[in-house]
This record gives sequence, structure tokens and C-alpha cells, in this order.
Amino acid sequence: MKKIVIVGAGFGGLTVFHHVSSWLGSGEAEVTVIDERETFLVKPSLPEVALGEKEISDITFPLRPVVEAYGRFIRSRVHRIDPKKQLVYLDDEVSVPYDFLVIALGGKKDFEAVPGFQEHGYSVCTDILAPRLHEAIEQFEQGNILIGSAPMLSGTRVKDVPHLETACEGPVGEVAFMIDSELRKRGTRDKARIICFSPAEVFFEDVGDKVHEAFEGLAREHEVEVVTNKVIEKIEKDQVGFKDGSTLSSALTVLIPTYRGPDLITESGLGDEAGFVPTDENFQHLDYENIFAIGDVASRTVPKLGHLAVEQGNLVASLLRQRITRSGERYDYEPEVFCIMNMGHRKATLIRSNVLWGGTTDIAYHSTMSHLMKSSFDTYMAKFKGKMPPQLAQRLLNVYLGRFRK
Repeated sequence: MKKIVIVGAGFGGLTVFHHVSSWLGSGEAEVTVIDERETFLVKPSLPEVALGEKEISDITFPLRPVVEAYGRFIRSRVHRIDPKKQLVYLDDEVSVPYDFLVIALGGKKDFEAVPGFQEHGYSVCTDILAPRLHEAIEQFEQGNILIGSAPMLSGTRVKDVPHLETACEGPVGEVAFMIDSELRKRGTRDKARIICFSPAEVFFEDVGDKVHEAFEGLAREHEVEVVTNKVIEKIEKDQVGFKDGSTLSSALTVLIPTYRGPDLITESGLGDEAGFVPTDENFQHLDYENIFAIGDVASRTVPKLGHLAVEQGNLVASLLRQRITRSGERYDYEPEVFCIMNMGHRKATLIRSNVLWGGTTDIAYHSTMSHLMKSSFDTYMAKFKGKMPPQLAQRLLNVYLGRFRK
């Protein structure tokens, strides 16, 4: 019986688990999921937590009963992976053997790289930081609100990956528009400037001209300013400093930090210069054919986006089934930027673009329907324990969005 070990139970890891669990009854494999958390976190809902629309309890569910219905769940931090002995080392040098390993740990969010963040910065990236940002927004009175990204790191082993300056700027735009909506509801919007900053030459560099035009129009309408070529250097109590020597005053600073690979990937000799796992187009490690890496931890995942982790999980699960059971079809992985920015007042903008990979799809649709889609997706994820909506829903979405390609 083959041993499948999944390290990390986020979007990508749980996607692989749900697929694998559907054919475990064949008796040809057993699955173990390892995560340092007991709960799954629906991360796309964290901006709603930051704006007081949801509680953390609304966007989490216990992992153990989900996994243990079909396999084994271990709550532990992974300290080291030995790819030659095919062992995953946990606390007290307890080891878990594997025949196939799926690394879905996510990226390390390096807040410490920006001096002053701990004292004066805020973020929506974790279930600890999002409620803290909510408190700051509640107390906000007036001044500049700066929302932006630190530069993204990337390695050089995988040559065919597009280069981006940021990990993902969707949350930057989302938080900016949601704060705009909140301040208008309070009647205090005229007391604030909302400024998005980016280290890239173009904000939202991972999409095409049509999405850029749509975003720029919405930014003008909502009085959200954008400054580019701004690499953050430090956060102070009342200003942000950039590496070009300029500063911007700030009463509230929200940061999407630099992403880097987890330390254990580097310490295990499995990473590139940035600590991400280098893989081929099947998300199989370049040096070890029985190791896969998906989601933010993979060097091939650009931008760092939950939708890509899910699609990669679908692909890897199909490949595992073929290799273990000699059955099933390979999943057709087609990368694209797909996200929905909540903008408050029951409005949202759906973005779908594959221009970064040479495609022609480039859609931005601002409506109450987009907000309903986001709300429905997040609710479905929490209710059905990390499962993606059925393929029928995806096909209906394709038909719906097809109108905007014409």
C-alpha cells in the first residue's frame, strides 16, 4: 500500500486530500495530512474580518474530523524533510514515511523584513492580524491610509515562469475599496486619502489592459490613488519610507509582505534561492520524482493566488491516481488569475485573466452579482469543509462570463 503524505492543509493540500479520499477505498493507498493548525482558514474572507463583516469563527472549520473520515491527521510543525530516506520529521524527531509527498505549506510572509511593521503596521494576511486591523479601522479618524505590497522574491531554477514584482495585489485593491466604502458609510470619507503603493511599474501587473482600464476607472470613481515604483523600506508611526528616499505620511499602513519559502524547505535542501520548491510543469520536484509542490510554496506559482493552488491540487491529485491505480484522467491545468474583490455595499469586481500566460481572456466585471459569487464561494468552502464548488457551477460561470468576451 502506497503512503501519500500531504504537508499543509490549505487550499491546495485539502484539494489533493479530497480527490485522493474519493478512491482510497481501492486499498492501494493511505493518506496522512500534517498541519500545524487544527482549523482550516478561508483566507479570501480575511478582508471581511478586517472590516467587521465576519468573525474568524465564520471562516474556519476543524480539520481533524474532515481528514480522519478517510485518513490520518497529525497536528504538528514539520521540522525537516529527508527526500532520500523519504521521511518527514516532526516534533521530537518523530518521523512519518512516505512514498509520495505533496508539499502545500504556503509561503512564509516576511513581515520582519520591513522595520517598524510590528510597532506601526497592519495586514489582512493572517487570522491574528485581520482582527487587529479591524480595531485600527474602527479607531481611525483622519489622515492618509497607505495600502501596498513589499517586493516578491523568486528563484532562477525554473526558467519559464513569468517574473512579477509582487506576490498578489488583489487584497491591496480589495482593502482600499472596502475602507473607502466604510468611511463613506460613516460620513468621514473626506477626512482620508486612500493610497495604494506598488513596487512594480504597473499596479496589477499580472493582468491585461482591459482589467487595468476597469480598475483605473473604479479607482477614480472611488478616489483611490495609486503610486507605483515604490519599494517599501520602513514603517514609522506617522509615515512610510521608500527605498528611493521618498516618504508618504500615513495614519494607517496596511502591508502585504514579501513572500519567501518556508525555512524547512531551505534546511531540507528542497528549495531554490528564495526558498520556494522548483518544479516542472506537473508540479513535480525537479530532483525528486515522488515529491510534488503546489500553491504558494512552489516557485512555479506566480502570482501567489489561492485559485492557482486549487487548480494545481486538481492536477497533482490526478497524477497520483494515475501512478498508484493506473486509472483516471489527467486534469487539464490552465493557469489564470481568478479573484473577486469585495468593494463594500454588496458590490465586488470579478477579475479573470490569462494574459500573463499568453492567453486572451481579460475580464473585470463590477456588480452585485460578483459580490454574490464571492459570498457564495466563501460560504460553500466553509460549509463543505474545503471542497470546491462542483464542475457544473464552473461551467455556468464560464457561460456567464462568456458574454463579456464578445
